[in-house]
Amino acid sequence: MPASASIVEECFDNQCTITFGYTGQIESLTFPPNATNIRFEALGAQGGKSGGGGGRVTGEFTQVPEILYITVGGAGGSNAAEPGGFNGGGTAGGSAGVEGSGGGASDIRIGYSLSSRIVVAGGGGGRGSGLGSGGGAGGGLVGANGKTGQGSGGLGGTQSAGGLGGATYGDGTSGTAGDWGVGGTGGYGPLHGGGGGGGGYYGGGGGGADADSCCTDAGGGGGGSSYTDPSLITNVVHTLGVRPGAGQITFSYQLFVESPPAPPTEETTAPPVEEPTAPPATEEPPTTDPSVPNQPEPESVNSAPSESEQQVTSQPEPPQASAQEPAPVEAVLAPEPVAELVAPIVTEELPSESEANSFEETRSAPDESVTTQDPVAKDEILQKPSNLSQAAQKVVVPVQNRQSPWNSNSLFAGLIGLGVFALIAGLVVARRGVPGAIAS
Repeated sequence: MPASASIVEECFDNQCTITFGYTGQIESLTFPPNATNIRFEALGAQGGKSGGGGGRVTGEFTQVPEILYITVGGAGGSNAAEPGGFNGGGTAGGSAGVEGSGGGASDIRIGYSLSSRIVVAGGGGGRGSGLGSGGGAGGGLVGANGKTGQGSGGLGGTQSAGGLGGATYGDGTSGTAGDWGVGGTGGYGPLHGGGGGGGGYYGGGGGGADADSCCTDAGGGGGGSSYTDPSLITNVVHTLGVRPGAGQITFSYQLFVESPPAPPTEETTAPPVEEPTAPPATEEPPTTDPSVPNQPEPESVNSAPSESEQQVTSQPEPPQASAQEPAPVEAVLAPEPVAELVAPIVTEELPSESEANSFEETRSAPDESVTTQDPVAKDEILQKPSNLSQAAQKVVVPVQNRQSPWNSNSLFAGLIGLGVFALIAGLVVARRGVPGAIAS
């Protein structure tokens, strides 16, 4: 697109507009490849000497050609035989020198020729001379007719033909008819000329002249018609006579910004933690010291102790035995040989009355002729008999060596002896158990 002060492009975010003003030449336009939702507004130019306003067309493209050619109509002037505005405005009539020419049409083309137009906004007709009648409004499917004075106004262009020119009043000429893309020329008179027709798809007719100095004078030119190609344009709206001055064409479109696809978000998951597994336990014979008795079995690796094992391990460990060679089980469990006690010979003398409460007993030492075997090595408890066992060995029950009736003193002493013996025996049984008591 050529750089020009009459062409302005503005973008806000992804919404853009391009406005083409009057340049007096054809401009080209290429949209960005990502342009979407393209709409347009085309405005035709106004006729000269405050003639009819230019028409308005809006719509959307169903298909956008690769290149568009933009032609903006120029406004009509005011003078005798004044050329019409750029792009089809009709020439003004004469001879007063104040006649208005027709305004040019604004169009969108896909080439340079008139046949390549796909959108046309019609221009307005020029005003006639004298008190003069106004020009017709451009736009619509049929342009508006020019105003009639003494001379007639030109007719508006249609979709198939240009508007007819207005008739003259008195000596002079009538306006000419409009044609395809061109407005008609205003009539010539000795006093007042008619206005030129507006350019359009088909131009409006020129106004008729007036030879009389009285009244409303010459007629105005008709407005040019608008057009849209139904195969490329949709949602079309036509409006007559809204544009003053030169024409204008504006495009609006949206830039489709395709965001790059977001990379797949990989959830950062921790790698599976492999729990360390113990190697299979190899059944190896436990390495025990044969010199240490009752050595505990080695625990298997990573094996949870059972309830019974937990109860056993919760008890205090037995003290380590000495490094001596353990005695045979039979020797440990066998009762310790005890020297046979020989009943002592006890002599009892009858006490006198003065010695009635005294008691004498004679104990004889064990017979030395009784032989005892050397005891086999026993555990620590059996090797060290308690004081109770020693006392039990020394207690001797008195023996009567004569048949005499029991008196109170001897009966009392016997009961005391039996009680002491029973007490000692009960203590031994309670402390050592039955096997230990037997051993003692």
